Amino acid sequence: MPTLILIVFINLLGFGILLPLIPFYAVELDLSITAVTFVTMGIYSLAQFIASPFVGKLSDRFGRKPILAVTMFGTSFSYVLLMFADSVELLTISRILSGLSAGSLATAFAYVADITTEEERAKGLGMLGAALGMGFVIGPALGGLLAGESMETANYVAPALASSILSLIAAFGVIFVLKESLSDEVRQKLRDRPKLLFSDRLRVAFGRQTLALLVLIGFVYMIAFAMFETIYPLWGADTLKLGPQGIGFTLLYIGIITVILQGGAIGPLTKKFGEHKLVLSSLILVGVGLIALASANQIWSALAALTLIAIGGSLFNPSTSSLVSKGAEATEQGAVLGIFQGAGSLARVVGPIVAGPLADMFGFGAPYILGAVLIVPAIIMVLRLPQESRKNPAQA
Repeated sequence: MPTLILIVFINLLGFGILLPLIPFYAVELDLSITAVTFVTMGIYSLAQFIASPFVGKLSDRFGRKPILAVTMFGTSFSYVLLMFADSVELLTISRILSGLSAGSLATAFAYVADITTEEERAKGLGMLGAALGMGFVIGPALGGLLAGESMETANYVAPALASSILSLIAAFGVIFVLKESLSDEVRQKLRDRPKLLFSDRLRVAFGRQTLALLVLIGFVYMIAFAMFETIYPLWGADTLKLGPQGIGFTLLYIGIITVILQGGAIGPLTKKFGEHKLVLSSLILVGVGLIALASANQIWSALAALTLIAIGGSLFNPSTSSLVSKGAEATEQGAVLGIFQGAGSLARVVGPIVAGPLADMFGFGAPYILGAVLIVPAIIMVLRLPQESRKNPAQA
């Protein structure tokens, strides 16, 4: 377990380095905001959405170790392409390859499930989640330092090179240090198990009011949050006049809040208030935060808005996932959670595609306003969750 966590941290550190900088690789090619968001984030999310199910099946068939290694090599090569992306075509290929290779994360979670008992699984997944969080905390700040203070003189080669090297180190760590988690016997059982059709999964997820509402809530929320993630670096550079370092350090601030809440506070908060109240509160916080961010024009007002968004976002994902899990029978967990996560992935495709044209036509604050508007129906759906499901969703 410690070996896997270290490898994942190294790989995600590379991803985090580029997180605040990716849109500016497209800006350097003089693309419109619509094209920037689509090429850098929309295409990446679409490739990830398409590839994730296949990557999971391949890891069942061939084992976690080879799939982890291949996807990390793919990630490293995508960053090499990014270093030399002097055309829209090369940048697009880089982002597609990066999205296709993003299945390493899902494979890492499957690895943890392989090597832990049911009693230890939550702890193991929590440790892996902490490694991911630390990558997202340290990475953006490091990326900003590597790129420099000013957008006009920013060095975009150094962050891409650093990210490529880190993913390469992670890939070699998988090959030479990590042990395979699936025995041949278990792999054969996974290949032989009955296949659940996509239509069957949809029937399970949308056949009950509670689960259907939760999937829709997650989908709508993630569109709003994806629009925020996509446009924030461009907005920060345009409205607050932040350079790569400034954007990186504001993302560091968000990451610290996320790690604190998800790493320690979410458990006590859930016991005291319950998932339903946390989901409702998180949506309200994110909605108010997006409106405040749209009107912010100074760093301090922006940080106040980002605080609300960070707290709300940190509470939403674990609380909603818990409600979804409780709303499914033991034999349906994988299918229902797969539909829920798939809806979130699809929303990450929709968000950037919508955010770019909005920013082009109405300004960088427009995606934040639309995001806040979308939060309203999500709040209404939370309020419409059956009363009994707020205690035990499986009964709904």
